[in-house]
Amino acid sequence: MGRSNSAQPKPYTYYYHALIHQWSNRHIVLISFIVISLGLITPSLVFATTVNVNYVIGLATWSGYPDSVAGFKAGLAIYGIQEGKNASFIMGKTGANKELQTKVANKIKDAQPDLVYSLTTPGTTIIKNVLPTSTPIVFSIVTYPADSGLIDSFDYSGNNLVGTSNYVSNKHYVALLKKVLPETRKIAIFHRKGEPNSKIQASNILRLMKKEGITVKILAATSVEHVSELAMDQLGKVDVFMTTTDTLMQSGGEEALITLSHQHKIPILSSNKSGILKGSTFGPVADFYTLGKMAGEKAGQILVNDVPPTQLQSELQEPPLFMVNTKAINMMGISVSVDIRDQLIWVAE
Repeated sequence: MGRSNSAQPKPYTYYYHALIHQWSNRHIVLISFIVISLGLITPSLVFATTVNVNYVIGLATWSGYPDSVAGFKAGLAIYGIQEGKNASFIMGKTGANKELQTKVANKIKDAQPDLVYSLTTPGTTIIKNVLPTSTPIVFSIVTYPADSGLIDSFDYSGNNLVGTSNYVSNKHYVALLKKVLPETRKIAIFHRKGEPNSKIQASNILRLMKKEGITVKILAATSVEHVSELAMDQLGKVDVFMTTTDTLMQSGGEEALITLSHQHKIPILSSNKSGILKGSTFGPVADFYTLGKMAGEKAGQILVNDVPPTQLQSELQEPPLFMVNTKAINMMGISVSVDIRDQLIWVAE
């Protein structure tokens, strides 16, 4: 993969990877190692003849997610792939709109990229449908990549996709809720109507909470305004609001709940790090930078070492971050027991 150019000479390690990538021949690598070891020729002479590679990488980031993109580029850098040196990125407009993202996908397709980095379930679904199966796709911020049909399984994708999931085991939500708010009896879970990931998440949480004697109301919203309307109707009826990992919650929905949470002193059990940083009370969350870096390393293996996606495993962050917003939890008058305080990451808005 990659395209020839006349860029400046790359570091020794880059040409080592490039040699393997270009020839895919262990004998050549072995011969080069022996020749260098014997002192017959310097490393710079061996690798100076290697064709410089310029990778073209598409970025389909849905509504943006700058932390994820930064992590992805950091992961690529581990494999010597850096923007402005031997990589260029194709990126379209951002926005949580399927029609817009279909246009972005076609723009990326026309550029004939070596690989595409795609974010969110709806965004990755579009990229998968538009791009040819010969183009590797590395995804992130996809909660249920197998259940949503993007890949066969975490261990084996069965296609040209592989990536990282922001899935957090449901047991962490239940355990954290019981430790922080053991008296909870009723919660309301909010998610985007029609989004498969968050629907699955809400249904699974409902089953676990039921075992703990907690009643769950699942509320499907169509917009940020609808989130506020549904939440207003639950005031005085539930003990806790809970958010899911879907695009509506990550694009304004959770902020709408935060406003009501602070006004009416209803804690939020959040599924999103960004939500807790903005004022949600607490939650077990995945870090998008970390997941992006993990995804970037997979992309590096694909581009530099010619490893097909089917030979890589999709991953998630385990354990997640157990985060608490200090200001929000104090506002709610919640006292966290000493025995779990050190297990939590305390942040301020």
